[in-house]
Amino acid sequence: MDCQLEKLNGAEKARSGIAYGCDELGRLKSVLVHTPGDELTLVNESNYKQWLYDKVPDISGYVEEHRNYQELLESNGVKVYELADHVEENRYLIRKMPNITFLHDTAVISRKGAMLSKMRPPAREKEEIVVKEALDNLGIPILNEFNRGEGFFEGCLLLSKETIFVADTERHTYPFIREFILNILKDFNEVIYARIPKARRYMHPDTVFNRIREDLALAYLPAFEEACLFTENSRERIDFKQFMRKKGVEIIPVSNSEQSRLACSFVPLESGTIFHYDTALDQKTRKNLENESVELIPFHPEALLAGGGSLRCHTLRLCRRKN
Repeated sequence: MDCQLEKLNGAEKARSGIAYGCDELGRLKSVLVHTPGDELTLVNESNYKQWLYDKVPDISGYVEEHRNYQELLESNGVKVYELADHVEENRYLIRKMPNITFLHDTAVISRKGAMLSKMRPPAREKEEIVVKEALDNLGIPILNEFNRGEGFFEGCLLLSKETIFVADTERHTYPFIREFILNILKDFNEVIYARIPKARRYMHPDTVFNRIREDLALAYLPAFEEACLFTENSRERIDFKQFMRKKGVEIIPVSNSEQSRLACSFVPLESGTIFHYDTALDQKTRKNLENESVELIPFHPEALLAGGGSLRCHTLRLCRRKN
C-alpha cells in the first residue's frame, strides 16, 4: 500500500505542472530535448533515405554535438528537460525512432495547451504518442490532436496569442490542415495558410519563415505559392509579405542557397537574440541582421547535419516569458 501511495504521489507531483506557453516572443525559459541514443544504429547505408536522413550519422559525434547544444542552452539560463525522464509507458518506442530527436516537429506549446502533430509514416509514425506522454507528465494539457483518419500534419508556427501560421508542406496533407484550422479557430482568431512546394527542403513551416523579433523575420519568399488568411467566418487570399508588414513585421529575405542551409530555422533565445548554425547565413544577411542589432549566438554543426535538421528541429520550446 505504501509503495502504491508513493507512486501516486510521484505521479501527482509530476502532473502538478511546469510553466508553459510560447505565445509571446519572450525569454526562452524551458525546452524539451531528446539526447540521441541507440536508435541511431537503425540508420545505415541501405536505409538512411527511408529514415529521412541525409547520410548515415556518426553516432558519437552526433551525440556529442547534441550535448554541446544542451550545454549552450543551459549556459544561457534555459532549463532543459530530457524526454526519456518523462516517459514510462511508451519508452520502448524511443528505441525504434531515430527521428524522435527532432522534437520541434511533434508539438507547439501555447498557454492554452499543446498542439500535437500527426507524424508522417513510416519513418516518424507514433512520435506524437511519446511526446504526448511526456507533456502529460510535465503537466501540459493537450489543446489539439489528430485522433483518426489517414494523413499527417508535422507542425505549425505560433506567432502570437491570436495567430497561427500553417505551411502546406510535403509533411502535411490538406484534409488534416483543414481539420486543424477548423478546430484551432475556436481558440485563436486567425490562421495564416501558405501553400509551398512539396519538396524535402521545404519540409516544415520554419524552413521558409521564422521570427527574430516581434517586428522582424527571415523568410524565403519564392516558396510562397499561395497564402490565405482564415478566420472563423472568412477566408481571403493575401500577399504574405504585405500582410506581415501590416502586422508590423518586416521581412529580411534569404537567398535560395541560404534556404537550403536552413537559414530560417533558428531558435530565438529572446526577442532579437537567436541560436543558429554558423553555416546557415550569407555575409549579406548577417550584415542586415547586424544593422538591426540582432545578436547571433553561433553553433557549428558537423555530425548533426546528417539528420538534415537545424538546432530548432532538436528543440521543443516549452515556455517563453517576457518577464
